[in-house]
Amino acid sequence: MDPVHFTGKEVLAMAVRIEENGLKFYTDAGKESKNKDIKALFKTLAEEEGHHIKVFQDLKKLLGTEAAAEEFDSSAEDAALYLKALADTEVFTSPSGGKKLGREAGSEEEVLNIAIGMEKDSILFYYEIQRMIREKDKKVIEELIEQEKDHLRKLTELKAGI
Repeated sequence: MDPVHFTGKEVLAMAVRIEENGLKFYTDAGKESKNKDIKALFKTLAEEEGHHIKVFQDLKKLLGTEAAAEEFDSSAEDAALYLKALADTEVFTSPSGGKKLGREAGSEEEVLNIAIGMEKDSILFYYEIQRMIREKDKKVIEELIEQEKDHLRKLTELKAGI
């Protein structure tokens, strides 16, 4: 089986899409929420997702034209297939995926569960990205992972309090 390979630009484009959908989700779900704590947290998370978009766009600009990533280790096939599976989900590929989820979510618990799932998927995706980018850019991804973990912690705490 041929592994699926992505260029650095393609991977970063997926990361931008993840963050765009997170921003749309948090913006729309926050507007719909009646809970002031959820509203406030989602406003903050939307702002942070906007910052993440800029970081990935800046990284993308740094990349020249490049061939498919060749820095994969021996588990490259698994990593590439994993990214492909994530990339094929609506939240990761549909420009309106986050917005749709934000509008269709029902209860506060459901909204928080969706947000928690999105953050978990983002974290896993970014761990895979780390294996594909230049060494000097890995620190940026590590910082983003820590921010996403913080998002996950805040969402989990808020959910526990409801």
